Amino acid sequence: MLPPSRSTPRPRTILLALAAVGLATALTACDPLPPDPSPSPSVVDTPTPTAETDEPTPEPTSTTPSGTVDPALVENVRDAIASGNTAALEGYFTDPVRVVIAASEADDQLSPVDAVLSLDYVGPGVGTWDFALPEATVDGYRTSVYYADYFPEDVIVGRSSEGPVVAFSPAGDGIDTVFMSIDEDLLFY
Repeated sequence: MLPPSRSTPRPRTILLALAAVGLATALTACDPLPPDPSPSPSVVDTPTPTAETDEPTPEPTSTTPSGTVDPALVENVRDAIASGNTAALEGYFTDPVRVVIAASEADDQLSPVDAVLSLDYVGPGVGTWDFALPEATVDGYRTSVYYADYFPEDVIVGRSSEGPVVAFSPAGDGIDTVFMSIDEDLLFY
């Protein structure tokens, strides 16, 4: 006669199952909405000066966020991410807002509520967040073959002491793009 088998699950099996459920829940929150029917401007749509104009082309200006973006927006973004109270950002997001995650295929147009939920990916409120990165650091992000477009001149970008980076692209008095990377090292590929 065989001894009775134990049917109690091992702790590792339980942790793996919980991790799978957590991942499935996170990915479900990133479910894409139908694309916005209105066309968005692109580089091709931007008029370029012709040889007929006598106006000189202005030189680019300083790239500090506080000089080009409403300081209250920068402060509110910084405080929301540092505290983990990302719900405070919902009113700043355009509808829809583009959410992109580095090293993944996540590039979706989300509702402001879903965009807030997606910010959990970078662990807001975890570690110390620095939104006063040296311009040389942000310029380094701009050299990325894959992610340079997510760091425009007026970007609001923060880096956690734990490794994640989050960037918000302002659009008027709101935010139209959120870019997230689970680790800063991913930005240098």
